Amino acid sequence: MLDSDELFHLGLKEMQNGSSEKAIETLKKCLQQDPKNAKALYLLGALHAEIGMYDRSMVEMKEAIELDNSLTIARFQLGLLHFTSNNTEEAKEIWQGLDELGESEPLFLFKRGLLLSTEGDMKLCIADLEQGISLNTNNDALNNDMRTMIAAAEKELNTPAATDIEPAADAKAPKQLKPTSSTLSAYSQNDND
Repeated sequence: MLDSDELFHLGLKEMQNGSSEKAIETLKKCLQQDPKNAKALYLLGALHAEIGMYDRSMVEMKEAIELDNSLTIARFQLGLLHFTSNNTEEAKEIWQGLDELGESEPLFLFKRGLLLSTEGDMKLCIADLEQGISLNTNNDALNNDMRTMIAAAEKELNTPAATDIEPAADAKAPKQLKPTSSTLSAYSQNDND
């Protein structure tokens, strides 16, 4: 019989190989043996996000963070789920836990850049996202997601402002990047992080 550590690593391997169904099954077995395995719970949440089960994903990631507050990638992705669901206030609250990382850490730069987009500052948003990508050398899926966000910010920058003749209904509302759900990659970052 496999122990929970073996099941976790098998689930991670299945996830990396693109076998979501097998990875979900394996991680559930891992959690049956070790319900407090925050990393397994996070990966299960990431897989649920990948297959479009966002509500379940948010619950699992929140529980993972409660079990292990050092899972900064789980904190970032949970905030990203809220952010892309247009729940910016919840994202801000979750992402406050990333503030201690500082400007030399990609996750801090990514969250700051995304929040700058809600203030309409697409140039600074893009600068932070690009700097985060240059510092993030171990998570290509996350970098790809941030490139999608940069493309959305650049599109916003190049969109002509509404004229006085035909003001947009939400002309005074802050702009926010509205990426598609494809930006919610399951980040199978190194399991030591």
